Amino acid sequence: MSTQRDLIEGLLQFVTLVESERKLLAADLHDQTLSDLRELARLARRLFEKPEGAMSQEVRNGLAKLIFGLEAAMDEVRRAMESLSPSALDTLGLAPAIESCLARASQTCERPFLTRFACPLRIDDINLTETEQLLIYRIVQEALNNISKHAGARFVEIVIMRKGDSVLFRVSDDGRGMTESSDLRRARGIENMRYRARLIGAELTWLRATGRRGTVVEVRVPIGRNDE
Repeated sequence: MSTQRDLIEGLLQFVTLVESERKLLAADLHDQTLSDLRELARLARRLFEKPEGAMSQEVRNGLAKLIFGLEAAMDEVRRAMESLSPSALDTLGLAPAIESCLARASQTCERPFLTRFACPLRIDDINLTETEQLLIYRIVQEALNNISKHAGARFVEIVIMRKGDSVLFRVSDDGRGMTESSDLRRARGIENMRYRARLIGAELTWLRATGRRGTVVEVRVPIGRNDE
C-alpha cells in the first residue's frame, strides 16, 4: 500500500514539474514571441498610416494583409499561452478559471454554443491542493475540447457542487453523445483524463444525458483529506 502511495506521490511530483515547465514556456512566449510580434505589428501599422502618395496601392494592400496576419498570429500565441498555463487559475481560483475556460471554448469553437455555469459553493468549500485544482482544470479543459471537436453541441453546462464528502464537477452537453464504448478506450484525450483523475483519487464517469441527446462527464473529488 505504501509502495503504491509512494508511486502516486512521485507521479504527482512529476506532473507538478511538467506544469512548471509549461508555465515557463508560456512566460517565454509572452516575453519573447508575443513581444516580437507586437513590435512587428506596430511597425507595419506605422508604415500603413503614411500618406497615400508615399507608397503604391499594392504595397498598402500588402501591409494590410501583414497586419491582419500578425494580429491573428498574436491571438494564436495568446491561446497557446492560456492552454499551457491558465492565468485565471493563478489569479482568480478554480471555479472562475473553469467558467472562463467554458466561455473561451464556446468563443473559439467552429459552431459557438450557449453556456451555463453554476457553482453554489463558497471558495472555502473547495478544499483542494494546488496540484488537485490544476489536474481538475485539465480534466474539464479536455472534456470541453472533446465537446468542441466532436459533439456538435448547441448548449454546454458546467456545475460544481458538494456531494457528501466530495466535490462534484459535472460537464454536460446536448451533442451527439458517445456512440460506442470503444470510443472511451481509444481516445487519447480521454485516457489523459482518466490518468489525471487516478492521480488525485477522483472518480471519473461518463453518462448519457437524461431525456435528451448528449453526454455528461462527472469528476467526483474527495475533500478534507489534507486536514488529516
